[in-house]
Amino acid sequence: MSSGAAKRVSKSIVDWARFTAVCPKHQLDMLRAVKAKHDTFINKVHTLPENLPKIDFAGYKARLPDPAMADRFEKAYAALSIPYPVDKANMLKQVEEEHQENEKKVKTYVANVQAAGQESKTFLSKIDSLPQFEEMTVEMFNYYFPETALNPERPTFWPHIEEQQPYNPEFKYYK
Repeated sequence: MSSGAAKRVSKSIVDWARFTAVCPKHQLDMLRAVKAKHDTFINKVHTLPENLPKIDFAGYKARLPDPAMADRFEKAYAALSIPYPVDKANMLKQVEEEHQENEKKVKTYVANVQAAGQESKTFLSKIDSLPQFEEMTVEMFNYYFPETALNPERPTFWPHIEEQQPYNPEFKYYK
């Protein structure tokens, strides 16, 4: 590998071990295919030289019937410059901003999941403190779960879901 190639692509940006750990099992084959393509491209970059190879134009001048043609080719080859690609649309900045937004969303999601987990643990501890099912009465059930108890002042109609009840402000009567 040439030293120029090492400067161009010294380290993979992708953490493949972490990526594999979070990848769903049904997508592992696709991930392996992407990694193989990535490795192929990186290896090709490493095999290519950093600069254009030197051409012996003196040998061509001696063999060509028109040495002026070799001079034109030599000037054109010397003027050839392949610039490193520039991010004109500033896509890298947009990707980084999107990454920051996604990090915020992930933190919010994790906090919500942890809160739901804590709520579930509280509910399970509530269930563990209940008396045996055979010993429980309706009054006991209403005491432990007041949100499910029937309220005679607010009877519900079928279907017994909150969105379909007349006292719900978002309820719309069907015409």
